[in-house]
Amino acid sequence: MVSILRLFFLAVATFLGGLLITLVAPLKLYSKTQHLGYRLAAGIAGIWADFMRWLLTTLPIQWVITGEKLNPKGTYLVLANHQSWIDIMMVMVVLGKGTTLPRFFMKWELVYMPVINICAWALDFPIMRRYTQEDIKGRPELKNRDFDYAHDVLSRNPDQACVVVNYAEGTRFTPEKHRKNRSPYQHLLKPKVGGPQLALDCLRDRLDGIVDITLAYPGATLSVWHLLSGRVPKVMIHVETIDLPEGLEKTPETLAELKAFRGWMNSIWAQKDTRLERMLNGTPEDDHRSP
Repeated sequence: MVSILRLFFLAVATFLGGLLITLVAPLKLYSKTQHLGYRLAAGIAGIWADFMRWLLTTLPIQWVITGEKLNPKGTYLVLANHQSWIDIMMVMVVLGKGTTLPRFFMKWELVYMPVINICAWALDFPIMRRYTQEDIKGRPELKNRDFDYAHDVLSRNPDQACVVVNYAEGTRFTPEKHRKNRSPYQHLLKPKVGGPQLALDCLRDRLDGIVDITLAYPGATLSVWHLLSGRVPKVMIHVETIDLPEGLEKTPETLAELKAFRGWMNSIWAQKDTRLERMLNGTPEDDHRSP
């Protein structure tokens, strides 16, 4: 019964939040009210996120959060591993109360989902079509369209904090995908570099840090329902600010620069894989805290 109530409250809050954002979204259609429309939508989304964080504290979860605590008013690029929809909630837990709602690179197919499409537009989420080489061959102008759109939306409202989350694996981890991916890592798929490169190029002039978040759920079968019904007994999260090596500050242009960036991402993923092995075996990093 308690689980059903949690799901009900989350559904109601999500419906009301989506409805309110839909009502203020038309303000973004006019240049004089665009900024106001975004601030109102972001404020509503922030209230929803704080409610969601509170709801998670009512769950019988053993929280083990280690590493750095982030500035709730900071602008960050977050790199995280991806296993389930609940990863989105966990990233918001780490960001903390009062933080802006993080933006995720969204697939174009989601624009066909009512309310979600309007909310994503109102909150300046980068929505990616991911054109194939065949598409680009026939229409060369498509080559930079995703980049130009993402750069446009992430550059808006520079006075507001912006957190962009990139799940660099590009999809949720499953054993089947792991086999097809021929990943050299035990618990991760190979990271893609296009998303992080794009986000860095859009944010580098205002970025407060690059944050590596490692998510582990020892012994749990993952789903939103399992989470809300208390069947995710332990959540382990490690947060670490990482430096961009010298020479990678600008957008890679040559093959050597692209290889250097990929090598940097692979090194992050190798460390993350080692950390995940420890976390899944129940060994946290030092100095853990509660959400």
